[in-house]
Amino acid sequence: MPEPARPARRRAGRVPLAAVLAAAALTGCTEPPDPIDRAAAEAVLLANMTAADQVELALERVSRLCLEDLGFTVHPRGLEFPEAPTLEYMLGEEVYTAPDLSLPPPEIYGVRVDNPSITLVVVDENDEGAYTEPNPFNSQSQEDRDAYFTALYGSSDMEPEAVQLPDLGPAERAGGGCMREAEDAVSGGAYTDYLNHAGLAGARGGTDWASDRRVQEALFDWAACMDARGYDFESPIHLRSSLSGLAGDLKAAWQIQQTTTLEDAEAELAAEVLATAEDDAACHAESRLEAVQDEVYWEYLIAYVSGHETAFYDFNERTEEMTARAQRILADGHL
Repeated sequence: MPEPARPARRRAGRVPLAAVLAAAALTGCTEPPDPIDRAAAEAVLLANMTAADQVELALERVSRLCLEDLGFTVHPRGLEFPEAPTLEYMLGEEVYTAPDLSLPPPEIYGVRVDNPSITLVVVDENDEGAYTEPNPFNSQSQEDRDAYFTALYGSSDMEPEAVQLPDLGPAERAGGGCMREAEDAVSGGAYTDYLNHAGLAGARGGTDWASDRRVQEALFDWAACMDARGYDFESPIHLRSSLSGLAGDLKAAWQIQQTTTLEDAEAELAAEVLATAEDDAACHAESRLEAVQDEVYWEYLIAYVSGHETAFYDFNERTEEMTARAQRILADGHL
């Protein structure tokens, strides 16, 4: 059975690759419970996904140390992960897709106009770009930014290297530069093996659970219900992407084109979110989409964990070694 789902959570420019207490309790654990039930599967998956995020942060810090040794002192916005993530947060757009109408509009789908983590570039007729979130990195010339990414990834367009993982098939890693050096240094020269282990441990990658007949039938019913209400969405992810696009358009209209105020932009987005969420919630209830996805996802995961216990329960130990290695590099002050 393929590895369990892991939504892509890398920011642009990075090649793909109970909660807190449960995660801490599993750190370094090598003896899985018998039998593996849902609670055990949830706890170890959350621990592994959180550990993988810590590796990402370590790679970013070490690669920036390398860049600063080369004279680059201005960096793009860095990675951000919640301090105490939940599985609903980690798997939300994949599994837990029904909107909660009791939440304020910005929290229903997690979209808002005034979101500093989203930087848009609006290009005018002279091919000159204006940024919705000006920052020191974006204020540099294109030549300086190209030089930065060439130093970081080995090329200005951040071209990755395709690698073949023994158990998972094709993947990608940094094609060169400081990120490649950081990956090798933090992993002890075994970064590709780490990617393979992370996939087996459920910390990244995809799975066939979403192709299960039960999920596909519920998804078809949801889409048909939404179509009858005047929408053209194949899945809840497409719905969310559409609302994110609207938020981006409104942000550009507010910050760059100055054709609206923040208050008016937020009101327009909120009205669209509420109207869409009401129909979405009704179609989720009619199709039972989230209930089916939740049932099938964990059915697949429990079976998967049962067949890959060593990979699942040894992953935290490996990531601890990698983050400790990163801390030593940072303490030394050079890669």
